[in-house]
Amino acid sequence: MSCTCSSTNQCDSPQTCLCGITLNIYNSTGVLVETIESNILIGEGGTYYEIVGSTAFSSELGTGYTLTIYYNALSQRWEMSYYNEELDLDIVIGVLYGLSANDCPLSNCWDLDCIALGFNVLGVFDSYFPWDGDYINGKKSYEFTSDWSGSNINYSLSWGLAPPIALAPAGTFCWILTDTDSDLPVGFLFGANNCPYGVYISNWNGDPTRFSFIDLGVSGFDMKSIATDCGCCDTEVIVTIEGEEYTASVQYDAYGNILGYEGVAYYTFTIEESTYYLFFLDGQWVVKGALSISAPTIANLNLTNECPFGAYNTFAYTSLSVKGIECFDCCDYYTPKNRNLLKKKKAIFVDEISSIRSKEIFGFKCGTDWDYLFKKHLIFDVLWCLPYGVLCEEDEQCLINNLNENCNC
Repeated sequence: MSCTCSSTNQCDSPQTCLCGITLNIYNSTGVLVETIESNILIGEGGTYYEIVGSTAFSSELGTGYTLTIYYNALSQRWEMSYYNEELDLDIVIGVLYGLSANDCPLSNCWDLDCIALGFNVLGVFDSYFPWDGDYINGKKSYEFTSDWSGSNINYSLSWGLAPPIALAPAGTFCWILTDTDSDLPVGFLFGANNCPYGVYISNWNGDPTRFSFIDLGVSGFDMKSIATDCGCCDTEVIVTIEGEEYTASVQYDAYGNILGYEGVAYYTFTIEESTYYLFFLDGQWVVKGALSISAPTIANLNLTNECPFGAYNTFAYTSLSVKGIECFDCCDYYTPKNRNLLKKKKAIFVDEISSIRSKEIFGFKCGTDWDYLFKKHLIFDVLWCLPYGVLCEEDEQCLINNLNENCNC
């Protein structure tokens, strides 16, 4: 890109999740342990996001896990889950309330604590259940069903004041496991535990019961989700098909002008020597094997944005999405240290250009004068655009001097 601060929206940060979301994951001490981007996909339930290659939760979830973020219409919340190979179960480990299915799952407060509970009987895994969103006495509460004794038994698990049957000192709070079919407590977990994990006992000084709970999630982490910056679409975009990335580029005529289809620039990319076209047609972006309205549509995106970013409805692949390449605009890097000086010199520079043009109107040839101004313009670009640290102070000062006098830099 040129060194300008234009008002074009091609490089603005997205306000939607057209190009997916980025997760910032922090450990229990607040240290950032991972920043990772998602893939964006379209399924039967709508848009969802897939995170492959994350390692932040390896000690809890194992290696090689994939996180999936999707909207659960029944629970009316966004959920994050992973597949537990040992248990052959999809485990929900994070939830986000307050957003609809059409919203991006962006938040500074993903809830990861005490979400995924494993119910053990005599130390053996019996069943798994996720938190259902309810609180009792300021802590998460749970309801689940188990058939460990041969018939389905309904249980509740909540934090509260120990009942008399617990034989605990007056005013003691604990986690209480209750058989809701008989409305009788069957186990207690004492201590200031934020989550109900541990072996339950029969009363304050009693023996262990059959029951215990384990964490199948990632309690103790914090996670923020932000929209992934789509990048720029001025000359190239990245087309991702089933996890493979292809660079699609605009096309030019013999004079260096960007070609378009119905007034909008189009892109081409190649897969195994076959050329594909990404172009705007009848109010939507399409991918076809030819630049033609009659060619079969491989994928489409019902979006009128200037850039073809998003997850496409695809008729030939399992997934196809488009995002931009990294933007570069020197105006994003830094404000020059010598801004006021350069503004004054730039005003003089403009006057010099005007003076030369006035001479040329009257027939004077000013080629050498233009050469001088070209060099001065390059100096302006260098001083205005390069970030701190690229030029040492001596070189920078020499360039400034060169705006007024000859200096061999």
